[in-house]
Amino acid sequence: MRPITIDKEDRVIPSTAGSRKATSKNGGLIKSLRGGGKKKKAAKRKTEPGFSTGAAFSRLGSMTVGITDRVSAPFRSEKSRRGGRRKPTPAWRKPAVICGGVLLVAIIIGGATNFIVRAELFEKSALWIDEQQQALAEVFGLTVQQISVVGRDKTSGDDILHVLDVDRGDSILGVDPEAARERLETLGWIESASVMRRYPDEIFVEITERRPYARWQIDGKTGVIDRTGALVSRKDEAAFRYLPKVVGVGANDHAAELFDMLAQTPELFTRLDSAVRIRDRRWNLEFKNDVLVLLPEKGASQAWKQLYQIQNEQKILDKDVVAIDLRGKDRMYVRLKDEAAKLRRLAGNDT
Repeated sequence: MRPITIDKEDRVIPSTAGSRKATSKNGGLIKSLRGGGKKKKAAKRKTEPGFSTGAAFSRLGSMTVGITDRVSAPFRSEKSRRGGRRKPTPAWRKPAVICGGVLLVAIIIGGATNFIVRAELFEKSALWIDEQQQALAEVFGLTVQQISVVGRDKTSGDDILHVLDVDRGDSILGVDPEAARERLETLGWIESASVMRRYPDEIFVEITERRPYARWQIDGKTGVIDRTGALVSRKDEAAFRYLPKVVGVGANDHAAELFDMLAQTPELFTRLDSAVRIRDRRWNLEFKNDVLVLLPEKGASQAWKQLYQIQNEQKILDKDVVAIDLRGKDRMYVRLKDEAAKLRRLAGNDT
């Protein structure tokens, strides 16, 4: 194998063997010229290795490549792969791993939940906390000894105590004012309420009651409603018999609208016994002398004013009339009692 020297600019540099020989010859010639009488010493120096400055610098600034018989061998050898080529991962493996993980988590959660339910850990923990709270309340004197209620008129005191669900000696810290307020407002007479704890031992309750507005009869049962139509009492007590009565489905929701219209003529309104809601669309008015007035679905206020005018002029409600139908647009239909109708027919025949 013969070495080839290549410089930095990829140029081939001749072999230094010839140069070394030439150098040695020139060196010997010069030495012979300078000191020709010292042949023995020069002969001894030939056996020593020569040093060439130019060859040294040429080797430092170039690289030597050894060309062998394997010319096709790559300059950079690749690392051999261990174990051969890696097989591709199956497409079903990732979804299977995810499903398996989800199933495992579900099994763990279900088992833990089942254990907690069977062991009643929540109930036991809550009971233990209540016991500790009660013990601390007794130590520091924070127990309920008084319940004060302001604004109560028609609401039963027993009903208030029942929904408050507080007994004397209970921990005042265990009373939830917001929950107690919500329970109080489920009572019919109570429109709004507020509950607060007055430390160390008092529960203070302030309520606003509904005002009775009318009696509402439905399915044969009569109760008391307020102006909004809310049922405040399911009992038809004698104390509320002075209130006007509305009957039928939807009558409670439209009672205020009707009574505001009738109140424009107090003379007729005071003679009203009950108002019947027909198909939740219009009203039939029943007066105390058993006269029935049929109001139209639309224009009821105008029909009521027309009835008031006829009453002032002809006293129609005081005659032998059974029903007055005001549903016609341009006329009014009147039905007389049987005896009055016979007399009118006879009188008409005679004339």
